[in-house]
Amino acid sequence: MNKLFLLISINLISLSLYAQYVEINLVNCKINDSEQKKIEKLIAYERMFCNEIFETSNNITVPVKINLYGKYKDYKIEKTKYNAPSQTGFYIPTINEAFIMKGGDFIPVALHEASHSIFQFNYQKAPKWLNEGLAEFFETLDFDSEGNLYSYPQSNRIKSIKAGLAFKDTDRLKNFFKIYDGAFYGHGVDDNYNTAYSMIYYFVKNKSTRALKNIIKLTAKGYDTEKAIELTYGSFNAFEASYKQFYSLHP
Repeated sequence: MNKLFLLISINLISLSLYAQYVEINLVNCKINDSEQKKIEKLIAYERMFCNEIFETSNNITVPVKINLYGKYKDYKIEKTKYNAPSQTGFYIPTINEAFIMKGGDFIPVALHEASHSIFQFNYQKAPKWLNEGLAEFFETLDFDSEGNLYSYPQSNRIKSIKAGLAFKDTDRLKNFFKIYDGAFYGHGVDDNYNTAYSMIYYFVKNKSTRALKNIIKLTAKGYDTEKAIELTYGSFNAFEASYKQFYSLHP
């Protein structure tokens, strides 16, 4: 696995501060101290990443609430109440809470859904690719045996992107950015998640967070994503060529 190591220091003092703003409500389940601390540390990284790309320090105190369910019948009540399709987890922005079914590998799901709390604090009407792409990236965070923070690549999503390039899917990105927010979760939702993740992974792996920050600023001002990319890279074709080269060379 080609790990992407993330150079960031999360010391014990800052961790205790960040942890104050993470609430995990346990419903018919338990988590051990190690799992609790891991979630808090990784959400702390989400906060610092958002501080960086939104050029602020305000994300330290953004409240994150995770409702964690040990029994599906309890989770299903909330799932039905909010008409949520996911069997593993979902986020409700109106109440700023995440609902997670505690499966065998629940932490990535918790990281994904919790990140929406932090993101919406910064940018409530963001393009869906940006919101979901970051959430997909955040769910890949982990620590190795030596305590180093890294992000593992979502291999299946990357394979899908590479397959599209191999079939000369020339309009993939332009068509993707024309998708309206409500349609993101409709037909082709898996491919939409693939492409959203591939964008964020490209920016981070390529050390292009400055470009990502500029695209965020421009879309917040009302530019559509295609125009924001054009203004950031000089032309949309220049970005597309870089993106395609990156994935064509990716193992």
